Amino acid sequence: VYHFLEKKKNLVQIGKLSALIANGLLFFILGSRWIVAGYFPLSNLYESLLFLTWTILTIYLYLEYKTKSKLLGAVLLPIALLINGFANLTLSADMQKASPLVPALQSNWLMMHVSMMMLSYA
Repeated sequence: VYHFLEKKKNLVQIGKLSALIANGLLFFILGSRWIVAGYFPLSNLYESLLFLTWTILTIYLYLEYKTKSKLLGAVLLPIALLINGFANLTLSADMQKASPLVPALQSNWLMMHVSMMMLSYA
């Protein structure tokens, strides 16, 4: 029984570390797309889903740190995995490319509006 409980603690630590690494990588991906494209990466479905996944992971890591509840990870990590899997495995390469914004979207309000909307979804 002790061996099983010790393994469970290791799995929890591995899950938390994996979420932290994934959060850092998503932040790097979003930041690099922002630098390369020249606009905040929320203009297409792929970028919005990556941002949503990053937001979910950030909120999870913060709440897990504050509450020490393992239930949050059991609920939020599979959701983040499914969203990221959908974005990377089912969307075509054309939908994943960063493309120039149409003139109607070239506004600072796009960044404010879409980021707040994604934050509310998360």
